[in-house]
Amino acid sequence: MRRLVVSLLSIAVGLGAVAVWLGTGPETAAQEAETEGAGCIACHEKLNPGLVQQWRDSKHAKAEPKRVECQTCHGDDHTGADDAEKARTPTPKTCKKCHFKQVRQFNKGKHALAEATAHAIPMTANQPDSVQKAACLGCHSIGKKWEDGSVGKCDSCHTRHLFSAEEARQPEACETCHMGEDHSQYEMWRSSKHGVIHATDGGSGRAPVCQTCHMQEGDHEVMTGWGFLALRLPVPDEQWTADTMTIVRAIGPWGQDEAGMEERIGAIKALKLARLDQESFDETRAKMIKVCATCHSESFGREHLENADEVIRETTHVMAEAVRVIEKLYEDGILPLTADGPKHPDLLLFYDSPTEIEQELYRMFLFHRQKAFQGAIHANPDYMHWYGWGPMKSSFQRIKEMAVEYRKRYGKK
Repeated sequence: MRRLVVSLLSIAVGLGAVAVWLGTGPETAAQEAETEGAGCIACHEKLNPGLVQQWRDSKHAKAEPKRVECQTCHGDDHTGADDAEKARTPTPKTCKKCHFKQVRQFNKGKHALAEATAHAIPMTANQPDSVQKAACLGCHSIGKKWEDGSVGKCDSCHTRHLFSAEEARQPEACETCHMGEDHSQYEMWRSSKHGVIHATDGGSGRAPVCQTCHMQEGDHEVMTGWGFLALRLPVPDEQWTADTMTIVRAIGPWGQDEAGMEERIGAIKALKLARLDQESFDETRAKMIKVCATCHSESFGREHLENADEVIRETTHVMAEAVRVIEKLYEDGILPLTADGPKHPDLLLFYDSPTEIEQELYRMFLFHRQKAFQGAIHANPDYMHWYGWGPMKSSFQRIKEMAVEYRKRYGKK
């Protein structure tokens, strides 16, 4: 009998050890309750099981020596269903405690300016709040400004609650915002030779993805030499400079006097809608050529980007000529002017532009010109030409013919 009791005790101890090893024993459960917060896990596994599982799968849950728990990001004021509003929403200031370098880099870049830029565009201000939230700010909130003074939404790329760096390194992570009619960068890359190699090689790393070129070595600054509108000063010659300034006149609701010009340049510089110094352009260009040189010769990369510069020169000239046609209609009193309105079109009104001819002009600027120069930069011949340069020239022709009709309609040549 004594031998039997000893055997049974041994089996019990063994089973207990196995249970602990498997993570199902009471000791592990007690540890889990202590470290994870019994209330958080017990409640949210019922309410949001996917959320809890994503956290369990994350590096945050496995971090050493101390893992990132619910309270780390959400605070410990919320303890039950009756005080859910006390749960703190994490901001970049929260993330900065562990990811200081990445937050600092992000603050220097264009994504940090995204929400401010959206609010500065006249078209955005004209839309209902529901449209702004569902459309414009759906992407531009990556530059959200929080009450604690921090800027950004890390979960725009590192989605909750997994917060995976690996996920954010995939080109598909960029697709939600960098696609569509006005910024088709994802489609350009995907159907370029780079994108095709990436797809056919199963993401082996042989071909560059968005992050390869725009986030070298994980840099969260994400700046480009030309910027979204491909406007910069200085440029190499007087005609290009004049064309650039013609477009600058038409990208804001400012006056044409000296004070108005200073205000306009100040806003453009603050939001980096244009690049206004040679030094930062040269620095960004050098970084990009270095990336190209990992697979190509340096001369190949330089030649490709310099040819894209020439495409920007050509598209800027055609765009400026179209703006001048419409400025002349304003100057001659053919298009209606408000009492204090500028004598030029406002490209940033987009589809709220007041006349048919200005609607054509905004499409030429936001859709066709964008595809032409971005297609050239992203090495996509079809986007550059048939989605960009060709439609741009067609739009310019329509604008010239429409201007003739407007003059006939109002009895002026």
